[in-house]
Amino acid sequence: MRDLPSVNAKYWLSLGAASIFGTNSGDFVAGYLHVGHLGGLPYLALLFGAILLAARFSEQSSVLYFWAAIITVRTAATNVGDTFHDFHIPYSVCIPFVLALFAASVLLYKRVAGNSAQEGSVRVNSAYWLAMMLAGILGTIGGDFASFRMGLTPPGAAVVVGLVLLASIVWFDQKRILLNPLPYWASVALIRTAGTAAGDALADALRLALSTAVTGLIFVGLVVYFYRAPVLLTDATSAR
Repeated sequence: MRDLPSVNAKYWLSLGAASIFGTNSGDFVAGYLHVGHLGGLPYLALLFGAILLAARFSEQSSVLYFWAAIITVRTAATNVGDTFHDFHIPYSVCIPFVLALFAASVLLYKRVAGNSAQEGSVRVNSAYWLAMMLAGILGTIGGDFASFRMGLTPPGAAVVVGLVLLASIVWFDQKRILLNPLPYWASVALIRTAGTAAGDALADALRLALSTAVTGLIFVGLVVYFYRAPVLLTDATSAR
């Protein structure tokens, strides 16, 4: 992708909103569209491919393509994570299995991208999207584990993991290592875990359809406000 967001407070807020919305949208696609957790994956894969092609060949680059790809991946990851429950695979098996795959993907990304950042952003390539997908799957399983197996409940798990996430990001940022692959992907995995718990908590409180609509509006609103509105204001000022 030609246009990528800088990794800053706006980025983490948008990624957090995407994680919550993706939890709801994954459940919505599987349940309300009656395609199941695996049935919707081919369509999401086609959508993801279309977004990448549009980002590559569009005459006007935009960071919105990145966020469209992010929410598509997060939606798919929710359904893949929930598939482990469908097959009654215990947490003692699925968590170590997915964690090992995620760790391998992070090492692959580190090897491909190195420790350097591009103008305050991270390198986005095939290894990046693989790691992002596995982070979402791990976060889905981890959020459910913290909520139900550890007894924290979805609201409690969202708060606890969210506090750990906040402390981690602040510490990594102070050490100036947040953009290095290992701290970055650890933060992404935590934000996916907290987002799963938060999305489930909102779905319980509002019902899934309404929660999906609300979290979707919040995600889209944040992304447009953070990344599109400043461009529009700049263009309007330049035209005067």
